Amino acid sequence: MANFINFPSTDELNSRLAQRITQELQKGLETKGKASLVVSGGRTPLGLFKLLSQQTLDWDKVTITLADERWVDLHNESSNEKLVRENLLQGKAATANFVSLKSPAQTPFEGASDIEPRLNAMAKPFDVVILGMGDDGHTASLFPGATDLFPALDMKSGHLCMGMTPLTAPLDRITLTLPALLNSRQIFLHLVGEGKRAVYQQAQEGDDVNEMPVRSVLHQNKTPVDVFWSA
Repeated sequence: MANFINFPSTDELNSRLAQRITQELQKGLETKGKASLVVSGGRTPLGLFKLLSQQTLDWDKVTITLADERWVDLHNESSNEKLVRENLLQGKAATANFVSLKSPAQTPFEGASDIEPRLNAMAKPFDVVILGMGDDGHTASLFPGATDLFPALDMKSGHLCMGMTPLTAPLDRITLTLPALLNSRQIFLHLVGEGKRAVYQQAQEGDDVNEMPVRSVLHQNKTPVDVFWSA
């Protein structure tokens, strides 16, 4: 089960989370000579990204990828890769390696076969996975009620990524599958606001993953999950 940690302010949350992520990446560097980090997009991690980019670390030995990506051009404002390049791959972190979840394919369903080998080349388990959560209980691009949700949650699928068409959000996506996300040493669920705490409580109290896919991360015993929350 998840470990819920309450912070008095977003600034303190971001500071502590940046420290924890840096520590976990440092462990990876010390034990394997390289480290891997999976991040999520959206507005919530922007402050965290800026702090992370200032951390002293052998960033050239760190590989970063995304938990999910909207199937848009990389110059589009909806692109998670654009957000990460502009906010995380800066300063000291500018030398980190980045694995894109986008390809020239017309759809994420066609493009998944292009992305899979890139993800497969990354050292596993991932050292750190940072996830967010939507008001509908989605995480990464594992969306409630989506046609491809259960294949993406299948721990025996053998797939690291899949295309996804959300019912509760625009744009087709590509997402890391549940087995890929859980193949990590540490997961952080990064939440801000009273609304997100209410959604989290609802997710904790039920077990229907089709209703709230984030439950598939919260209600598992394979990978430690620390929930960092502030109002």
